[in-house]
Amino acid sequence: MKKIFLFVLVFSMLKIGFIGAKVESKSSSNDVKLVSIDSLKLMKLSKAGKKLGNEIKNELEEFQGFIKDAQKELIDFQGTISKQAKILSREALLEKGEALAKMKKKAERDLVDKEDSLKLSIQRRQVVLRNKQMTVAKKVFDDKKWCMMIDSNTPGVLFVSNAIDITDQVLKIVDKDYDSGLAKSIVEKEKNKSSLSSAKKVKKG
Repeated sequence: MKKIFLFVLVFSMLKIGFIGAKVESKSSSNDVKLVSIDSLKLMKLSKAGKKLGNEIKNELEEFQGFIKDAQKELIDFQGTISKQAKILSREALLEKGEALAKMKKKAERDLVDKEDSLKLSIQRRQVVLRNKQMTVAKKVFDDKKWCMMIDSNTPGVLFVSNAIDITDQVLKIVDKDYDSGLAKSIVEKEKNKSSLSSAKKVKKG
C-alpha cells in the first residue's frame, strides 16, 4: 500500500508517467496496480482526435482568409480615397475618412467576435472528446481491475479503485482521536474548576 502511494507522489511531482497505460516489462497484466495514460497523445493520435484536428485546421485557415479579406477591403478603400484626394472636396474627403474609420472599427469587432466564437467552439469540442475518451479509459480501468490511473499531463489521480480506499478506516481513527481530545479537554476543565473552588475556600477561611 505504501509503495502505491509513493509512486503516485513521485509521478505527480515529476509529471512522469507510463505512456499508453504501460507498466514495467517484467510485470504481467494481472500484476498491474498503478497505470498512466497520456491524455494529450490520446487526443492527438486517436481517430476522433485526428478528425477534430483536421476540422480545427480548416476552420483556422478559413479564419485567416477572413482576416485577409477584411484587410484587403480596407486597403482598397484607402487606396481609392488616396487616388481621389486631388479631385474631391474637403467635405467629401472628410466623409470618406469617416467611412474608412467606421469600416476599420466594424472589421475589428467582426474579427474579435469571430475569433472568440472559434475559440469557444474549439474548446467545447475538445472537452467533449476528452470526456468521451476518459469514459472509455474508465471502462478499461474497471475491466482490468487496476488500482489507480494517473494522467502524465495533469496533476492528481484520474481513477482509484475502492479496493485501496481506506477512507473509512482513517475516519474511525480520526473520530477516535477527536473523542479522546474532547475527553481530555473536559477533564482539564473539571480540574481547573476544582482548583479554583479550593482556592476560593482557602481565601474565605
